[in-house]
Amino acid sequence: MEKVKYDLAIVGGGAAGLVAGVAAGAVGAKTAIVEKDGRLGGECSWTGCVPSKALIHQASLAYRCGCRPDWNVMEKVRATIQKASKASKAKSLLERYGVDIYYGKPGFKNNKALVIDNGTVIEANKYILCTGSSALIPEIEGLVEGYQTNQHIWDLPDLPESLLIIGGGPIGTEMAQAFHRLGTKVTLFHSRDKLLPRDDQELAHELTEMLIADGIDIRLNTRIKKVEKNEQGWMVEAGEEKIYGRHLLIALGRQANTDGLNLEAAGVEYNTIGIGVNSHMRTTARNIWAAGDCTGGLRFSHIAEIEGKSAVRNALFPLNSRVDYQGSPWATFTEPELAHLGLTEEECKKLGYRYRIYSQEFAGDDRAITDDATRGRVKIIASPYGKILGVHILGPRAGELINEFILARRKGLRLHEIGLTVHVYPTLGMAVQRATDEWFSEIADKPLLKLITKLARR
Repeated sequence: MEKVKYDLAIVGGGAAGLVAGVAAGAVGAKTAIVEKDGRLGGECSWTGCVPSKALIHQASLAYRCGCRPDWNVMEKVRATIQKASKASKAKSLLERYGVDIYYGKPGFKNNKALVIDNGTVIEANKYILCTGSSALIPEIEGLVEGYQTNQHIWDLPDLPESLLIIGGGPIGTEMAQAFHRLGTKVTLFHSRDKLLPRDDQELAHELTEMLIADGIDIRLNTRIKKVEKNEQGWMVEAGEEKIYGRHLLIALGRQANTDGLNLEAAGVEYNTIGIGVNSHMRTTARNIWAAGDCTGGLRFSHIAEIEGKSAVRNALFPLNSRVDYQGSPWATFTEPELAHLGLTEEECKKLGYRYRIYSQEFAGDDRAITDDATRGRVKIIASPYGKILGVHILGPRAGELINEFILARRKGLRLHEIGLTVHVYPTLGMAVQRATDEWFSEIADKPLLKLITKLARR
């Protein structure tokens, strides 16, 4: 049995683990990464962000062509996954900084020793757990093997004729629109009155109405009684109805990957939601930190990356710094996209904040008009003095447009500073500027400003 000693060992080679490994290696720590799946990149690269966005791209092409594609869409998705994995620089960076990579299933012997199923024992002073998450499988009567999750749906040989989706979060919503546009008969079941419950409810409602108007069969306020698998596919019993489809996709959330890690032996507390950490990403074991999806927080690759960096800082240096989530931004990549930053209007009301809403319809943006992408709007929630509380964008390239506000919010910029910044015309970014211009219009209507202006003209 081979024993190897390290300053830091990272369990998991996904978004959080890779960033943590590169950061630790770059500062000279003797570092190891242990990846159980035999490939680096994690969920996002192989079964999440990359394949889903590849499918969405293919769906957009087909939608604009106005026909069911005559190419093998699923084959193109799988090819994109391979292309993206080859383009990744993660492994070369790890090698450049002397980080050792082990493949195999790990389990703790104690809080200082990790045993890999190939016989290798890693002894490290400190550990960072970056084990990610997997699809949460609910207890539904009749649910047996053969259903799809985001981990396996990419293995379908070709587009399904029909697809039943349980769950109206980002995964279920994106997949519903993409497969619908590719010609699949889609039925989506959601327990609430609108999709995407964590987003701004006004814009989430608008997006839900758009998707329904586009022809997607969305069953809201629907509880699943049971499901049944037969030779033709699946049946979902919801209310008094029985709906049939060839495949069933479960998209009801995520759960932390903790099986086989023997976290009890290391003194790490956890549950089905995630591994418990404090504000410094430290677990209940003093020499073990955790980052990314496995902690049960916001499960996005960009969030995993900043948590991974924070965990490395706190593990290797006596800083105990908190994670700067920078407003916890995210985006759902439907068409139009829905992007989120900071507080929603509902949260502002609950907290008793004084706020104003400033908005701009994409129907009034010249570039959106030329691109025939006028659905949606920019919605800014700000204090009466222009401090950014939240920004929510439903529209074309919303995931890109939100980045300007992430930086502005982090740097403490107010709306007038964005409004006074030159934006290239004609671009979608002009809708951002026009929304901030609403703040100037409101100020211009103040009696005091009108008086000052009048006096200045004399």
